[in-house]
Amino acid sequence: MEDETIKKLKEQHIESYKNAILENIKNNTNVLVDEDIMSLTRKPPLDSMDLIKSKFLDLAKKNKIILNIEQLDIILDAYRTNNEKCFDKIKEIRIDELSNKVKSLEILKDSEVIKINKKDFISVNKEIKKLIKNQLKESFENEVLKKMENIFINDTNEDIRSKIVSGVSKYVKGSYQKQLLDNIDFKILVKDTTLINGTKEQSERYLFTLNNSRLLNDNLGE
Repeated sequence: MEDETIKKLKEQHIESYKNAILENIKNNTNVLVDEDIMSLTRKPPLDSMDLIKSKFLDLAKKNKIILNIEQLDIILDAYRTNNEKCFDKIKEIRIDELSNKVKSLEILKDSEVIKINKKDFISVNKEIKKLIKNQLKESFENEVLKKMENIFINDTNEDIRSKIVSGVSKYVKGSYQKQLLDNIDFKILVKDTTLINGTKEQSERYLFTLNNSRLLNDNLGE
């Protein structure tokens, strides 16, 4: 087989190799956001698992008042829905940054492969975490704090209202958010590791085909 033909076949092989990794990046990111992160931010399947609602009810019980549960549910549903506003941006950032790294790599030698390392996620994950923190803050202020009056009945003492608002705010901005972000960090770490390993597997397939294909190695038929 002519050298020029082998060269073109190798170029096609490299292109297919890169496209497989780019597809992995896209799929890995979509699962991370649409399944992993969303599972943490959406309404829990059981009321007993809804930590924010439980905090409201616990404070109401301690202060001996009754809350409008229907309105509380509406507020918390809006809060959670609003948190999803940053999800498309998270996908865009992670897919674009990791994909650009892969696209920019030139494979000049048969032994060279594409690698995605832990350090490649540092800036991406920092930006993702910042986006999520800002969205949580904006959602809580606009969808909860500004609408919290709707959950109190008309004759609720103003001091008690202030206590509950203060207590919920301290909890959500403190331990709740910390736990949520820690859980998101773990989900991201798992997906980062999965993508690193997936890239290694694609590289192994690429090298195996490169080294064992008769089409890519004219001397195999000698």
